[in-house]
This record gives sequence, structure tokens and C-alpha cells, in this order.
Amino acid sequence: MPGLITFKTLFMILTPNRRIGVFIDVQNMYYSARNVFNRKVNFPKIVEEATGDGQLIRALAYSVTTKAGEESPFLEALEKQGIEVIAKDLVEFQSGQKKANWDVGMAIDVVRMLDMLDVVVLVSGDGDFVPLADYVRGHGRLFHVMSFRESTSSELLGVADIYTSLSDAPETFLIDDTEKKRAPRKPILK
Repeated sequence: MPGLITFKTLFMILTPNRRIGVFIDVQNMYYSARNVFNRKVNFPKIVEEATGDGQLIRALAYSVTTKAGEESPFLEALEKQGIEVIAKDLVEFQSGQKKANWDVGMAIDVVRMLDMLDVVVLVSGDGDFVPLADYVRGHGRLFHVMSFRESTSSELLGVADIYTSLSDAPETFLIDDTEKKRAPRKPILK
């Protein structure tokens, strides 16, 4: 768990116009929300909460695409809402095993953008990002983690300057996964 709030953290929280980068691990968040709540993630609300009264420099969603392309409408919707999508193809091995991992790509993007940011917001519960958190904090930036507590690495919680549990406000950060029933259509009269 994050410790006491330091002067640096308090200063950054209270400073308006702090420059914020939001880095979203789409697969991690999708499966966490589905497995824990059986719902979908409201990514625009997460970006809104992450930014607060700061200046959003970039919001990046890292995702995987399949040959069937069923995720295309979802990714297009994210882009229409101002979230940049960075996608790569799902790798399928001859054995039938599938692999999709953006951890290194996300970390490289954070390192490349760090000079433009005061706060790095990681939207993921993946403990593989602990070294990234150490790097960001070692360079005098705040590392803010937003995730579902039930699927978040305790090591990641331990290195975050700020932690937001999306589980505490499911009505804000989740979307009901059930189909909305439409009113029956009236017959067309000729």
C-alpha cells in the first residue's frame, strides 16, 4: 500500500495544470472487469478521473487485434472519445497458444514521454510494471495506479505514489454488460 503522502506528492496533487499521461493496459482492465464484476470498463470516465484538473498530454490505450477484427468498433469508439489506440496483432503459435503482451511497449512509451509529464497514470494492475514505477519515481515524477483492487499486484500497490481503486466506484467506472432491450418496431403500413 502507498505510504504517507510526501511533500512532493502533496505539491503535485495541489498544483493545477500538472501534465498528465494516461497509459491503459486494455486487456488487463477488460479481463479484470469481466472476471470480477462481469461488466465492461468505462475507459473515458477513467481518463477523466485520472486527469482531474490537470492537463492531459496524452491518453494511450494499448490493445490487441485479432484476425476476425471483432474489437474494431470498440477501438474506434475509444478514438472518437479522444483516447489514442495503439494496437498490435495477436500472435498465434503453431501449438495453438496465443500471446498478446504490451508491457514492454507501454514502458518504452512512458520513458520516451517522461520529460513531458509530471504524473504518469498507469491503468493496470499488472505487477510487471513495478520497475517502471521505480524508474518514473526515480526521475521525480508521480506514479499513479488505477485498477480494480481485486486483480492488482500487491507489489504494484507498494510502489504507487497514488492509488485509485476503481472497485470503489463501479457505478462510475463500469458499464452494464447486458443488452438494452429495444422497444418493438411498429409495422410499416402501406
